Formats: sequence, structure tokens, C-alpha cells
Amino acid sequence: MSRLTSWVRGVFGGKRRGVHVRTIFREFAESLNLIEDFEQIVLNLLGTIKEAIAVDRLVFFIYDNDVGQFRVGAASGYPPADLREVVLSGQDHLAKWLKVNKTFLDVRRRPGVFSFLGEKEKAVFSRLGFVLCYPILSMNRLIGILCAGPKGDGGPYSAEESAFIDSLMPQAGIALENALLYKQQRERFRRMLRADRLATIGELAAGAAHEIRNPLTSIKSSLQYLESRCREETEKKLLSVALRETDRIDEILTALLSFSRPSEIRKEPCDLVALLEESVALVSIQARAKGVEVRPSFPAAPVIVNADRSQVKQVFLNVFLNAVQAMDGGGTLDIEDIVLENGKTLVRVSDTGPGISDEDLDKVFDPFFTTKKGGTGLGLSICYTIVKAHGGEIELRSRLGEGTTVLVTLPAS
Repeated sequence: MSRLTSWVRGVFGGKRRGVHVRTIFREFAESLNLIEDFEQIVLNLLGTIKEAIAVDRLVFFIYDNDVGQFRVGAASGYPPADLREVVLSGQDHLAKWLKVNKTFLDVRRRPGVFSFLGEKEKAVFSRLGFVLCYPILSMNRLIGILCAGPKGDGGPYSAEESAFIDSLMPQAGIALENALLYKQQRERFRRMLRADRLATIGELAAGAAHEIRNPLTSIKSSLQYLESRCREETEKKLLSVALRETDRIDEILTALLSFSRPSEIRKEPCDLVALLEESVALVSIQARAKGVEVRPSFPAAPVIVNADRSQVKQVFLNVFLNAVQAMDGGGTLDIEDIVLENGKTLVRVSDTGPGISDEDLDKVFDPFFTTKKGGTGLGLSICYTIVKAHGGEIELRSRLGEGTTVLVTLPAS
């Protein structure tokens, strides 16, 4: 009898049950050779654990290099609302303990370790009922954390059950690392294509804007002359409508030129916290009118970035207004400024709006793409151009029905 066979039979009590679990284990290992998609590997891991052990609630946290935190990558058994703002810090005690010890944490069997955790970590564990916590390592890097809630029957996990879950982690770590590398390469390629596409569209837009603006000026002058001479009220109203539409065309052309040829960047040290506070104040009236609660969370000390103040302010105003306008029935807008360790600062803007479909998510930075009535579809394209010109990154994460998060990363001064 092999060691695995003996162990599995001892864990799961009987030959028939042992054979079933060995089959699950083998199928999981084989599936990792066939799956390249990161999300699918995670879902497969959660499904394997649930099939072998009577556990209902699982959460997989993935390390996000951009923010230095572990964010929820996938979950089972928890309502999405319960996990909306849940993160684990990459610098807190839990991550450090898991990385150093390279083994799982059983909260019930290691109360001393649990008491050593930070208050935020304890709050997450208590609220979500985590009792087991596993490190997912690759090349000595902690790339993920798997947390398990209580078993379905409410009983404790046996040492053997805990060890079975632990036995899946090394293979999962290798597979997830490979999938992450593949995903990152694909994302870099997509960004290159987007940059080329934006550059091409920008050149076309600039030419078209100039060609349209010249005759538009003549049209507007003629309409203004006719309006001044017109005595018939009905005709005067029609001319007034036509003039307003020419003004709208002119605004679109101005936006096109801003997108294709951004104004010169004049960088200087500026306080990002003060800039964000000013932007929040400017959207607060519209937010209140729509029943949106704005919840800023900024450091007490200034965060200095080297940037063109007016252009960066334009980016955040656009992002804030998009979020407010997306929440017709009210909601919350969370704005958080995080200073990272790698010489960058991150602003996270999260709303509780309707979210964006996967199909539309890839198009949000494309010129003229909009889901907003009356929008030009240039706002986020211009934001993308400004942020990239500052050596930063802008990313949008969203799911239908779960709101949208915009991440803006800028180099610190």
C-alpha cells in the first residue's frame, strides 16, 4: 500500500471513500497541466477542496503588486457584499508568518499566533469566520492566501483534513505562478496594442478635427447672422437649437484635439492629498443630489508627487464624476490614497454602481466608446493619455452588479 493510499484511507475513513479522494487528488493534479487561465485554476482548487471535505466557505486572496495587498480573487459560500472591501496587507503579521513558516495556520490550534495578528486581520477573521489559513508559495514568494471558514457540520477540521488541503498548495502555487506570468504577458501585449491604436486614432482625430472646425466656424457665423435677423419666434427657436448643437460639436472637437495632442505637461511637486480633497469638494454637490455618499480616506501627511497639477486634477474629476453619474439610485463612493513601498502612490476609487460587463471592460479606454447617454466617449481616453504621460498606470476593475474600481498609480516625487 502506497503512503498516499494509506494516508488518504486514514484521513477519510475507508477504502471506498479513500479511492474517491485519491481520484479527486489525481484529477486536480492532472487538470493543472491543461489549464492556463488563472481564474479557472483558482476555481478548480476551491472545487477540489469542497468535493473532498465538507467545507462551504472558502476565500482565495491573490497578491496585488500594485497596492501591496492581498485582494479577493475568488470565493465560495460568501455573499459578494461581505467581501467587497476585504483585503489583507502584504506587510502585516499574517503574511509574514505564512511566508516564514511555510505552513498553514489553524486558528483554533494556534491561539498564540492568532493573538499576534494585527487588529485589522483579526477583524477580517472574526467577521468571515476563518479558521484555517494556507500560504500559496512560488519560488519563496507568497503569491496567494487561501482561507477556509467552518466546516458544513460546524465541527473542527481534523489534522488529516487540514493536511490534505495543505498537500494541494505546492502544485497550486506552481500552476498559479505560471498562469500569472502568462496573464501578465497577455496584458502587456494588450497594452501595446492599445497604445498603438490610440496613437493611430489620435493622428486621424487631429486631422479630422481641423478639417471639420473650419467649415463649422462658417456655419456658426451664418446661423448667428440669421438668428440676429430673424423675427419669427418659431424659426428663431430652431436657429437657437442649431447654434447649441454647433457648440456641442465644437466641444467634441476640442476634446478630440486634447486627446490627440495633449497640452504640454508642466511637472512640479504637488500634494496629491490636497488635490484629491479639492476634486472631492467639486463633485460633492452633484453626489448629494444623486444620493451618493462620498467616503474619502487620505493620509494625514501630504503625499508629494511630481505632476502637472491641472491635468492630474482633470483625471480625478473625470473618474469621480463617472462614478457618481453611474449611481442613479444612490450609493457610496470610496476614495483612498495609498503610499506604496516601490516609490509610487496609488489612488483607489470604488463605487457601488451597476458595474461593467467583461465585454465592455476591454473597451473603456477606447476613444468614442461610452455607455453614458450624451457622453462623447473621450473622457477615459484622455485620462489614460494623461496618466501614461506622467509615467503612471490607470486600471479599471469591474463586474456587473458589483460596482467598479479605478486604480490610478503615479510615481512619487
